[in-house]
Amino acid sequence: MPQNARRSDTITEQQRLAAIKRLAVTYTPAEECFDRLTRLAARVFATPIATLSVVGDQRVWFKSRVGTVISELPRSDTFSNWVMDHDGTLLIPDALADPRFAHCAMVVNTPYARFYAGTAIRSPNGAKIGSLSVMDIEPRHHLAVDIGFLRDLASIVEDEFHRRHLTASQNSMITELGEAQRRAIMDDLTSVWNRSGLDSILEHEFVQASANGRPISVAMLDIDHFKKINDLYGHGAGDLALAEVARRLRAAARPVDSVTRYGGEEFAVVLPDCDEQSAQAVGDRLRACISATPVTVGHSTYVDITASVGVATAKPKRTSACY
Repeated sequence: MPQNARRSDTITEQQRLAAIKRLAVTYTPAEECFDRLTRLAARVFATPIATLSVVGDQRVWFKSRVGTVISELPRSDTFSNWVMDHDGTLLIPDALADPRFAHCAMVVNTPYARFYAGTAIRSPNGAKIGSLSVMDIEPRHHLAVDIGFLRDLASIVEDEFHRRHLTASQNSMITELGEAQRRAIMDDLTSVWNRSGLDSILEHEFVQASANGRPISVAMLDIDHFKKINDLYGHGAGDLALAEVARRLRAAARPVDSVTRYGGEEFAVVLPDCDEQSAQAVGDRLRACISATPVTVGHSTYVDITASVGVATAKPKRTSACY
C-alpha cells in the first residue's frame, strides 16, 4: 500500500468513486504494464484466469484479464464487490459450494470459476478501487495460497496506476470524453479502441503531425483464415484468439503507438512520427509477434495464427499558428 494510504473504512463511496475518476482507467484500452502483472499472477498461482478489475458504482470493469474475454459485469454479481465491502482479501476454495457466490456470473457461466483468490487495489488515499484476482475452473481445497504474495503484486499494480504513461492523443481523448463516451468507442472483446476510436486517434495524431511536420503511418493487419478458427473450434475460441492477438499487438507496438480494432478480424495500429521505412519495420514486428507462438483457445487447444500486414504513410504539410 502506498505510504500515504489510509484504511478505506474512513472513506466514503463518493470519495472512492472520485478516486477512480481521477485515475481515468475505466473504459480505456488495456495496457501492457497491467497485462504483464495479470500474466505473472496467473503463472505464479498456476491458474488459467487472472483479472485486474476496477469497481465502479454499478459495474465492474476488467482493466486487464487473462483466460477470459469478459470485459465488465454488474457489480452485485462479482467477487470484487465482496472485496470492496469487506476486509479487502478473499479466498474461496470452491465458489459453487459457497452460497455467497454460487450464483455469480463467472461461476455459473464461462469461465465457470470454482477457486478464487483476490485482494484489493487501493488509490493513494487508501480507497479500494478494484481487485487483483486469480481463478481456476477446478476447486482447490488443499492448496495453500500465499495471499501475501498476491498483495505484493497488487502493490505493484497500484504503483503502475500512478506512473502509467499514455500517448498524447489517447490522454486527450480520455480526459476530454466522459465514461459513457469512452465506453462507446471501446471494443469490449479486445480492450482496444474500436473503429470510432480509431477515427478520433487519427484526428488527434494528424493535428500533431501537421503541427510539427512529422510523418504519420498506419499499419493494417488482417488475421489469415480466421473463419476456420470459428468453424473448427467455435466462436468462443475465435473470441479468445482475437483477444490474444490484440494483446500481442499491444506488447509489440511502440509506447507511442495506438492499437485499434478496425472490424472483424482486422486491426489498425496508428504509428505517429514514423516514416514509410520505419513503418514497414514496425509492421513486420507486429506480424512476427502474432505468429510467434500458438494461441491458446481452450483448456488444451492451441492454434497457429498468422496475419497479413500493410502500411500507409503520410507527411502532412507543417501548419503555423496565426497571431
